[in-house]
Amino acid sequence: MDNDQHSLIDLQEKGTFLPNDYKTIVREYTNQVILIVKQTYKLVPNATQIDLLLRELAMCGHTFRFNAQHSYVDNNRMRLQMAFPELKLHDSESDIALTAYLHNSYNLSEGVRFIFGSIRYICSNGCVFGDVLSRYYSKHTSGFSFENLGQKLKQAKEFFPEIQERINRLERLPVDETLVEKVSKTVSKRLAEQVIAEHEIGRISQWKLYNRLTNYASHDLDPAYQARYQHNISKAFKL
Repeated sequence: MDNDQHSLIDLQEKGTFLPNDYKTIVREYTNQVILIVKQTYKLVPNATQIDLLLRELAMCGHTFRFNAQHSYVDNNRMRLQMAFPELKLHDSESDIALTAYLHNSYNLSEGVRFIFGSIRYICSNGCVFGDVLSRYYSKHTSGFSFENLGQKLKQAKEFFPEIQERINRLERLPVDETLVEKVSKTVSKRLAEQVIAEHEIGRISQWKLYNRLTNYASHDLDPAYQARYQHNISKAFKL
């Protein structure tokens, strides 16, 4: 994130020239209007969430690092990825570290969310475990807490055998037409046609197809669109 993006973590609430029941969310350094909302809307600044997260991470007992490739911030939304290199799964080629994503928005598109996933070291593909691991979610109006993050990581690790078995199974199973159709409907028909040729059906593993899709989401998409694709890929492969 460059210096201009960093400044986006500090926003202000103002009500100048607006009816009493409305206020504006503005960018502090430029006074740019981000959104007009009702007075009841509770602003949850990115800086506040990141500070709370860092405090909990410092006490969770696990090594972590942030990944700029899978993180972004703009006027409306933020996504921050952290990896836990000691909490690992694996496939036949690479270790796969547990990750988590912190989401926040200023445009009412989503509340604060904390979602588990992974990153494959050999190619730095990121993914989410939407179907397997629990996730935090909170609308801005109800507050949010990272308390007991260490316990949540422990609970996530308890699902590792199930996730590992799913990875092993995907490595064994060949891609069939049913899966290709599911990817076309759940993720993208154009992308399905792009990442697998007709002659490969039945000849490559489902895990290889999965990694082609996550590679596209991780390396060819604007970071702001990665989350949607990752969630849909997770659904298609039941991860």
